[in-house]
Amino acid sequence: MPTPKSDVINYFHTEFESPTPLMPDLENQFFLKAIGDYELSLETLNYDSANEIFGDELSIPKQSLIGKLMYKHYLTRERDRILKLNNIVGKDISLTSMGSSKSSILKACESVEYEIEKTISRLKTNSYY
Repeated sequence: MPTPKSDVINYFHTEFESPTPLMPDLENQFFLKAIGDYELSLETLNYDSANEIFGDELSIPKQSLIGKLMYKHYLTRERDRILKLNNIVGKDISLTSMGSSKSSILKACESVEYEIEKTISRLKTNSYY
C-alpha cells in the first residue's frame, strides 16, 4: 500500500511546536529537500508529486528519517534567521549575541544532524566482504 505524503508530514510536525503555522509552499520545499537528501544517501523513493504518494510503502523508520530531514532544513532556516537578528549593526545601534539564542540553535542543529547520521547508517545495507 503506497504511503501518502501526509504521513511523512506528521512526523515532521511532531519534531517541534511553533506558535505560527508554516506556509504550505515552504513546508513543501522542506519536504522536497528532505526527499532529495534521503535519495542521495540511501535509495530512490519513487515519490509521485502529482498524487502526493510514494510508490512503495515506507517503513516507520524511513518516514521518521524524512521528517527529521525536513526538521533539519527548518532548523537551518531558523538558524539563519536568528543569526541575522543577532548581528544587527547600524549607525546608532549595535546588537550582537543576544542571550544564548545562537548557541542553543546551533546545538539543536548539531543534535538533529547527529540523529540523522545515526539513522542513515542504520538503514544502509551492510556489506562485509
